[in-house]
Amino acid sequence: MVQLSMDLIEETGEIAFQDHVKTIYLTPDEPLTYYSNKWVYHEMPQFEQWLKDAETQLQQHHAQGSHHLMFTFPENTELSLAFQDYLEKESYELGLMEMYAIEAEALKGEIPDTLKIEWVDGDNLDDYLTIHRTFALQFGEDYADESERTIRKSFQDEQQVKRIVVYYQNQPVGSLDAIETEQTLEIDSFGVIESMRRQGIGRTMQAFVAAHAEGKPIILVADGEDTAKDMYIKQGYTFISYRYQILKENV
Repeated sequence: MVQLSMDLIEETGEIAFQDHVKTIYLTPDEPLTYYSNKWVYHEMPQFEQWLKDAETQLQQHHAQGSHHLMFTFPENTELSLAFQDYLEKESYELGLMEMYAIEAEALKGEIPDTLKIEWVDGDNLDDYLTIHRTFALQFGEDYADESERTIRKSFQDEQQVKRIVVYYQNQPVGSLDAIETEQTLEIDSFGVIESMRRQGIGRTMQAFVAAHAEGKPIILVADGEDTAKDMYIKQGYTFISYRYQILKENV
C-alpha cells in the first residue's frame, strides 16, 4: 500500500494563498460552502497567531458574502485544553476527522439483481442531484441550490471526480463520488436515503467502485463522532490518521 496521509484527500475550492504554514481557500462563487472557504494549517499556529488569523479570515469571508469561520489543523496534532476551552466559550464546533483505508480487493463483490448502479452522465445527472439535494438540504435551501449549481457548472470539466447513482425499482436511492488519483481512489459524498439504509446498498456501491480501482487503495474521511465510522471498521477499513477542524457559523 502507498504511504497514506491526509495530504492525499482532495480539497475543494480555489486556492487564494499557499505557503509552508497554511493554505487559504476562497471561492467567491460558493460563499455558502464551508469546505471551499477555509484555512488549512500545515504547521500548528500559536494561539495568539490564530486569533489574528481568525480576524483576517472574517474580513476575507465578509468581503465575498461568507458568514462562517473554518480552520483545519495539522494531521495527528492535538489541540491544547486552553485552546479547546476558548473554542467552546466562543461557540465553535470542534470536529474530529478520521482517515480510513482499505485495499480495493477487500471490497469487491456481486451487485444484487435488485439494484442498478450507473456512472453519472448527462442522462442521469438529475437523478444524482436528487439524492445530493436530499443530504444538502440539512444545511439550508440556499446551500442546496448553490451546491447544485456548482455541480452542474463543473460536471463537464471534471476529470478526477467520477460520480455514481444507484437505483432500486427504477428510483434513485443513493449516490457516491469517486475521486481518482495516480495513488488512490477516494470515496466522498457517500449517502443512501433514510428508508433504504441497512440493506447493504452502501456496501454494494463501494464494491462497484472497488471493481474500477485498478488495484489502488480506497480511502475516505469520516467524522470521528459519527456512527458511520463503525460501519467502515466492520467492513475492514484501517484507521490511518486524524485531524481537527473547527467551524463557527453565522458570524
